[in-house]
Amino acid sequence: MTKQTTKQTIYGTTRRRFLGTAAAAGFGAWVWKGPYRAAAGRSANDKLNVGVIGTGGKGRGNMNAVARTENIVALCDVDQRRLAEAGEQHPAARQYADFRRMLEQNDIDAVVVNTPDHTHAAASLPAMELGMHVYCEKPLTNSIHDARRMAETAARTGVVTQMGNQMHASDHLRRVVELLQAGVLGRVDKVVTACHKVLRHSGSPLPTDTPPVPDHLDWDLWLGPAPDRPYHPVYHPFGWRVFWGLGSGNFADMGCHILDAPYWGLDLGYPVRIETEGPTPDSHVAPKRMIVRYQFEREPGSAPLEVAWYDGELAPAGEVIEGVSDGVMVIGERGRLIYNFRGGATRLVPEEAFADAELPEPSLPRPASHYIEWTEACKGRGKTASDFQYGAMLTEVVLAGVVAYRVGEPLDWDGPGMHAKNCPQAEELIRPEQRETWG
Repeated sequence: MTKQTTKQTIYGTTRRRFLGTAAAAGFGAWVWKGPYRAAAGRSANDKLNVGVIGTGGKGRGNMNAVARTENIVALCDVDQRRLAEAGEQHPAARQYADFRRMLEQNDIDAVVVNTPDHTHAAASLPAMELGMHVYCEKPLTNSIHDARRMAETAARTGVVTQMGNQMHASDHLRRVVELLQAGVLGRVDKVVTACHKVLRHSGSPLPTDTPPVPDHLDWDLWLGPAPDRPYHPVYHPFGWRVFWGLGSGNFADMGCHILDAPYWGLDLGYPVRIETEGPTPDSHVAPKRMIVRYQFEREPGSAPLEVAWYDGELAPAGEVIEGVSDGVMVIGERGRLIYNFRGGATRLVPEEAFADAELPEPSLPRPASHYIEWTEACKGRGKTASDFQYGAMLTEVVLAGVVAYRVGEPLDWDGPGMHAKNCPQAEELIRPEQRETWG
């Protein structure tokens, strides 16, 4: 396996220098000038050298999954306790608190990014510029603008990418996609999605006390490009998900999972209008419950396809998905498809309407896992189905719903332009403020 031995140093590069050029360019002024690693041409026995950024929680699971087939050569975490635990599992891997230093390690072929959402782009963008393949957790970022930059950078550098919506690779989800792509429901008029999960601290007030930062945690590195805020244990290690500027609430946490099957199967693209309901938006914290309604254009003169998201019991009568806590109901002219995200049988109802239906043969690849789909593609064998082009667009759609909720009014949405045509105040949420220097 040929290793790239010359890399541009990125440690100490300021946020201002990295972002550099105008937002329209889609990437920073700092660009890796060397040749990219070639994924093709490896022998069947080659293993990737993988660096893991974020080693606790979901990061531990992702690390362990990739370690079954590949070499873990670098570990990074701002929490020294979590880093030490990962180091016990992989004693040969070099350890770092700062991913910018880790990315200088010359033998890394690929990285797995498991950090909180607000640092996904900060870690993934320089890795891609250095020619490293990237697996990044969902949602791909916590801002629409950064999601677009992730997609553009992946396309320009040619690295292999995968967003961490793991069910995307499952037989269960891919069968739903095949049914929808084959048009078994006829014309589809509406999609209903539901999630009963409620993240801890949703709707809670912003903490006001300022306890000391634990000795084992580098708080400045944890914040990364996010605006300064005092440390509080409510944020780390899990609660950050519901605080604006760090995560984007329950919808963003689960939307890239539950919307995935209908979004892929119906090839939805960008919505043209978004409406939301829920508690009066708080400027700091996501709500416990919210409703998001999208309209997607079809052929000219045709009624839009509607997609509705309901948090738990908010679904109105007639749109409750029977027997499903987290899942999808696709409503078409011939009946309904009911898909449970958590597994179990996918139903076509009423049963008599589909008794003689000719269902399509399986046509999509069935990888051994979402991780193996990525690692095999990194070695030049196959492609990823949830790459950053797909993952960024799905993330943008979900986050546009979050923006609509936070501004408190319906949005006429220009997806390609990342722009709310009727709401200038949405711009600061589409391209949120970030720290220019940190660390």
